[in-house]
Amino acid sequence: MRLPSTSELITLVRERIPTKPPKLARAQWIWIGAGVSLALLLVWLAWPRAQTVEIAVIDRGPVRSEVIDEGRTRIHDVFVVSAPVSGELQRVELEPGDAVEQGQIVATILPADPALLDARVAAEANAGVIAAQAALDAAQAEYRLAQSDRQRVATLQARDFASQAALDAADAALSATRASVNARRADLVRARAAAGANSARARRATPVASPAAGRVLRLLQESETIALAGSPLMEIGDPDQVEIVAEFLSQDAVRMQAGAAAYIENWGGDTPIAARVFRIEPYARTKISALGVEEQRVNVILHLQAPEEGPPLGHGFRVDARVVVAEQNDALRVPTDALVRDGRDWAVFVLESGRAHLTPVTIGAGGEDYRAVTQGLELGQRVVLFPGDSLADGARIRSAR
Repeated sequence: MRLPSTSELITLVRERIPTKPPKLARAQWIWIGAGVSLALLLVWLAWPRAQTVEIAVIDRGPVRSEVIDEGRTRIHDVFVVSAPVSGELQRVELEPGDAVEQGQIVATILPADPALLDARVAAEANAGVIAAQAALDAAQAEYRLAQSDRQRVATLQARDFASQAALDAADAALSATRASVNARRADLVRARAAAGANSARARRATPVASPAAGRVLRLLQESETIALAGSPLMEIGDPDQVEIVAEFLSQDAVRMQAGAAAYIENWGGDTPIAARVFRIEPYARTKISALGVEEQRVNVILHLQAPEEGPPLGHGFRVDARVVVAEQNDALRVPTDALVRDGRDWAVFVLESGRAHLTPVTIGAGGEDYRAVTQGLELGQRVVLFPGDSLADGARIRSAR
């Protein structure tokens, strides 16, 4: 059998291949278009887009390093008015907030009624009164007798029937009986006082005066009652001499200096109150935090810079004290919200040509808003604020503004 030649095979293939491609059905074109559109959509969704971020510009300005903690207001000089004697305290008419002057009578104390006696003690006391009365009567009789003797001796001595020594003896006896009468009378008063006689009770009131001018801070005893000597009645102070006591951690207190600027916040108004550090106490106390951690706390005393212009703060009000421990007026600064950790160092994402570039920086002192930059950034560069975990080095970004 003879095989066809090459030319014959080419001719045979040309005869079997149609000269025009077959026409596709309309449904096939629809499916092809849908597939192409879906492919384009997937490519568009997978294509990396620029992230929208907030941008800040590196500038120069003040940078502060501050510490803040809770504090309490207090009057610098608080006077506690106490009862000078034991007795019946009359009702105090003053109210907290009332103004008082130095030496003004703020309370009155009357002697208290004697204590009640049981039957046996009362009988002994009454017997003591009777015995004292009898002794007084005997002493008075002796006194009258001594008066008569002295008168007789004086008459005889005037007629030269008695010596001068006899007259002197009569005078001495008269003085002795007079002293005995006074002693017996004092014994009678003492016996009556022990028996609780009303005549032995003195009704002289004891006034209680204010030691200084100011206002009544609080009443420790207002109603009528029996007050013991030394028991506190009220506290008086001058609200114009208010100061703030804040308990800072010891590691924060060592960074402060007397005279440093401070601000009082959360006192009830929106504007911070300017203050100064007056004193840092040298003694730290151990306090237990809300998490159960032992902390060493130091009292820092703050004084208002303009107390006459400040709000009406009282004694024991809660405030927040913010103390400036370091400050630079013209420093190259970066917002604190732009800093991220790069290992053990700090870095920022710098916006350049539409991409975020992770740039290491060296920062100095600062606070919650800004930190000073010593190396890594220049004036006018733009950095990303609040960079998230999804932002990587070289990612495309664009400003939200």
